[in-house]
Amino acid sequence: MWWLLASKAFAHNGAVPERGTYDWSNLPELEPGGWIVWEFFPSIVIGSLVMWLGYEWLLRRHKAEHGTLGVSRRQRWSFHVGVFVMFISLQGPLHELSDIYLFSGHMVQHLTITLLFPPLCIIGMPGWMWDKLLRFDWAAAIGRLLAKPLVAFLVSTATLYLWHVPTMYDWALEEHPVHVVEHLTFMITAWVMWFPAFSRSEIIPALTPGKRMLYLFACTLPMKVLGALITVSDYVLYTFYTTQPRVFGMDPLVDQRTGGLIMWVPGGLVFWVSIGFIFFTYYRENAGRTTPAQLPETASEAS
Repeated sequence: MWWLLASKAFAHNGAVPERGTYDWSNLPELEPGGWIVWEFFPSIVIGSLVMWLGYEWLLRRHKAEHGTLGVSRRQRWSFHVGVFVMFISLQGPLHELSDIYLFSGHMVQHLTITLLFPPLCIIGMPGWMWDKLLRFDWAAAIGRLLAKPLVAFLVSTATLYLWHVPTMYDWALEEHPVHVVEHLTFMITAWVMWFPAFSRSEIIPALTPGKRMLYLFACTLPMKVLGALITVSDYVLYTFYTTQPRVFGMDPLVDQRTGGLIMWVPGGLVFWVSIGFIFFTYYRENAGRTTPAQLPETASEAS
């Protein structure tokens, strides 16, 4: 615990004091456009192709058996867009910014792979596809455990806070294999977090609309608290970026506060948009159930 929580008061040969006045004049500026690097990683390319092709293969197999793809066009687009979000977030310019230069860029990357990629893919998978994947008893048992709202909330929150402990965060940036583990745990636990709200499975159904909205509201709180703490910090928490060339004229402290704001405000808005989506979908589905013909026509009938 001491190793995890210990402050790096003089990390990088004393370049970063824990508190006080900072002097970033010795940090060079990155040349304009130097962060626009298109580097593709085989693991990300192969992983994305497996998801895209596996999804389409399941649809074709369903069509061969039932005469229909069993998915709406909107769902199909949702899944493919979700995988594309992951694909473009983990390589290319955003990857270059987040892994080398900017904490705020890293926050954008983390939000895309945890708040956009998982729900888009979960919504895009029809119920029969989930049930096919959960047909084994062991898979269904694990799924039921992780889909419990309290378990899903605690697992995702613990992962979020663990990787934002300064020592853990800098370790991930300094060691690529650790960084890969960080991203994998973020994505897996984000799928777990979003599943109770948007599951289409009959084996493990989603929560009722009211419980879904309350659950997603609860999920906003850990991210907002962490984002606020990072934003208001008066010293640099993550020392890795303090020795890197500057981008967009942002010094490390301004960069850190910008990243905290990104987590605090846009991150929370994703959950509120999801809550609004659930509310209006439920309202639209139930609006036609009470028709004028079912209402009393006169005051006497009402009495």
